[in-house]
Amino acid sequence: MNNTLSESQLWALAAGDVLLSGNGYDFACAYDTERSGIDAAKVNQEVLLNGWSISDHLSAWKSLRFLTVEGGHHEEFDRCRFALSVMNAQQQNQYISSFHDEMIIAELTIVQHYHGLLPAAGVLAWDLGRAAFIGHLCMEFGLIDPDEAWPFLIHNASLLQQSYASWEEFGTAYIIGRQFWAKSLDPDQTEKHLESIIGRMQDPNSPWAILPWELKLEA
Repeated sequence: MNNTLSESQLWALAAGDVLLSGNGYDFACAYDTERSGIDAAKVNQEVLLNGWSISDHLSAWKSLRFLTVEGGHHEEFDRCRFALSVMNAQQQNQYISSFHDEMIIAELTIVQHYHGLLPAAGVLAWDLGRAAFIGHLCMEFGLIDPDEAWPFLIHNASLLQQSYASWEEFGTAYIIGRQFWAKSLDPDQTEKHLESIIGRMQDPNSPWAILPWELKLEA
């Protein structure tokens, strides 16, 4: 990958920083695979092949379309949110308890607990944050040409800026989206992940502290 990235390109990749840094990619190295000391074969196998069934150009775009235009997980969150929005707390509890499927109960309970922390965009951050991560990996490993990948990544970043007011709001929505995806009702896990978002905001070397949320994105 070109070692010289624009601020707009860095911002677009920083949207995927939770997973990029979690897999060893260093913002100081422009998230470059070689410069970050990444075992490319391992990431390709464990993340793209095993995690996402991505092996070529077609499967790469299939996953990216799922996360974006096909609604990912945020559309289901929005459906649950809308259903609960017309009920008071007692009605919500009765509605949730009427289900026998534990997965549905978990989804509705998570929405009930956390929807007040979110703007209208809900957990779109979870899908678009992962799209930034997957889009970058696919570009790094030659599955998507940079001439295709960068317009997608910049557009993805622009949608995030339009949907959230700050990195903190984006990060909160991302973590709640992760809980919804995992169907996890463990408050300790939620707190742990939210603390990681706060840590990113306080770390002076974090891209979320360095790159302003309102950065004008240029193709």
